[in-house]
Amino acid sequence: MQNIKAVIFDIDETLINRKEAFLRLCDYLIDKYAKDYPFEGSKEELINYLVEIDANGYGGLNLIIPKLSRVWKLPHTTQEFIEERNSIFGKLTTTFPETYEVLDKLKGKYKLAVITNGYSSVQREKISTVQLEDYFDDIIVSGEEDFEKPDPRIFWLSCEHLGVKPEEAVFIGDYYPNDIAGALSAKIMPIWISEDPDEHMEYQGIRVKRLKDILEYL
Repeated sequence: MQNIKAVIFDIDETLINRKEAFLRLCDYLIDKYAKDYPFEGSKEELINYLVEIDANGYGGLNLIIPKLSRVWKLPHTTQEFIEERNSIFGKLTTTFPETYEVLDKLKGKYKLAVITNGYSSVQREKISTVQLEDYFDDIIVSGEEDFEKPDPRIFWLSCEHLGVKPEEAVFIGDYYPNDIAGALSAKIMPIWISEDPDEHMEYQGIRVKRLKDILEYL
């Protein structure tokens, strides 16, 4: 791509495998609490329900305990659950197999950055756990700012930190409402990681199935 100077990434389900980390969190909770607080149904059914109500991070943390109580009554208030989840979740992080290969090939060729929504401590611990910090010239976590994706201001802030114009940057992400729509609103070219060709068919930009596929364009 001509005139592109910076590549900005989302992290969850873009560079790191959040789905796998959440399954690890489920195992942690079951191992810790199931003996004293039995749940209804099988372990598989419980995990499937947890995955459903988590909705890949978009189900609302404050809703997990009220919904979970239908099948598993944990000894937590909503706030206590959030605090325990936040204390452990970052440590459970794992990357996709091609993450380091892709970043190695882009490092030095472009300025690299991250924009991620979420709690500051959790998101930064995710990045630290899988040792990604040194790849990036800038890391923005919405929990440290007054706005979050898809607000165009958070994209512009990243460009400002990198010393590039929006039209000189590319944004890589998986979640259309926050990542792709947000980048478009900021006049930044998005590359959308999506395995479903029928999702948001109005989108006419670059769509790839896996992270490594972005190397065809960068």
